[in-house]
Amino acid sequence: MGNVWMIVADTMSASNVAGIAVNAGAPVDALVFGDAKMAEDVAKLGVATVTRYDVEATLAEAYAPAIAEKAAAEAPAAVVLSDNATARALAGAIAVKAGAAVATSVVSVNVADGQATVEQLVAEGEGVQVLKASAPVVCVIADGGPDAEEGAAVAVQDGAADAADALKVVATNAEDEGATGLLTAEKVVGVGLGIGGKENLALVNDLADALGAAVACTLPLCDNYHWFEHSSVVGTSTQKISPRLYLCAGSSGAPQHMAGVRSAKVIVAINNDPEAPVFRECSYGIVGDLEKVLPALTAAVKGA
Repeated sequence: MGNVWMIVADTMSASNVAGIAVNAGAPVDALVFGDAKMAEDVAKLGVATVTRYDVEATLAEAYAPAIAEKAAAEAPAAVVLSDNATARALAGAIAVKAGAAVATSVVSVNVADGQATVEQLVAEGEGVQVLKASAPVVCVIADGGPDAEEGAAVAVQDGAADAADALKVVATNAEDEGATGLLTAEKVVGVGLGIGGKENLALVNDLADALGAAVACTLPLCDNYHWFEHSSVVGTSTQKISPRLYLCAGSSGAPQHMAGVRSAKVIVAINNDPEAPVFRECSYGIVGDLEKVLPALTAAVKGA
């Protein structure tokens, strides 16, 4: 016990995960569930070892039992990952098998004498809580953290692990637009938890139609409410976009979401809380009731 594991299941968050893992003060073993290019990129991020598990022939989640057994045997002090669905599935199996604690919104990990001290965001990101782990701890990082610096690459080795046959891919169906539509859209209307009831999504869609814009959302509206597909989520651990206009309605401005839209040329925020963090990130801000502001904007766009 004493090393750090880093689980990588998507390209976008790899550098953020490494930014925390490699600063933990212990050797980092990266477990990559992806293609060769992803593994090669991770190999440059200051890690000690990189082990790649092939997910073209085998579903990544099918490796979970074997990876959990490996964690129980090796007992890493910390397992660091992004808030990615595949990474969470693997880490969940590790936590159960290895008897590990779980911490979310993690911004720092420090390992000394085989034990980890973890800092996590609390109070909607306004405070930091320090946790001391006497056993292995699974750390889901907060989005928007610093990227790791690139350096000399280490060798990538192929992982050998038995895959559970309870899960097999039988078909893959992709929507015509999805992530590609957001990545290329010049105008995007984003929606957060402040939208209120699901019926208010019609107001967002009306404005998007008037603007000729794509619609995006924050992670909770997908993961917790299931109002959107994952391809609509914008954030550090999902996708980053750079439209000419990003208009966000009902988003508080959480770092993990704003990190995904900071490349937008113009950000317009609508929120009824004048103290919302999003107003520190936007080019223009409107303080008001969404149910009144959105129809007024839609009418103005149509009348222009």
